[in-house]
Amino acid sequence: YGSAKAAQLHLSRLNAAELGKDHIRVNVVNPDAVIADSKIWQGAWAEGRAKAYGVKVEELPAFYAKRTLLNQIILPEDIANACFAFTGGLLNKATGNVLNVDGGVAMAFVR
Repeated sequence: YGSAKAAQLHLSRLNAAELGKDHIRVNVVNPDAVIADSKIWQGAWAEGRAKAYGVKVEELPAFYAKRTLLNQIILPEDIANACFAFTGGLLNKATGNVLNVDGGVAMAFVR
């Protein structure tokens, strides 16, 4: 997973460098786990994550919130707002950027 994520981020920066001359912007919104309203967190996936972290399935939102500096879970609206920041005209001179929407996951600071 880590190498695939690194490759994705590197590719986005390469694309930004190559496509900038054509005024094409390439940015990345890099979220942490979005649990609310997500079908992926039902069934076997949620059970596997809970087992890996040593918590109950119903404790997953609190577990993910606790690992952030803001002590909050990431909501779908948070990701939508980040996408809108890049596409809504406020950041129309931004390219080659990675916007982490993770509530401040300290272990992710190395990325």
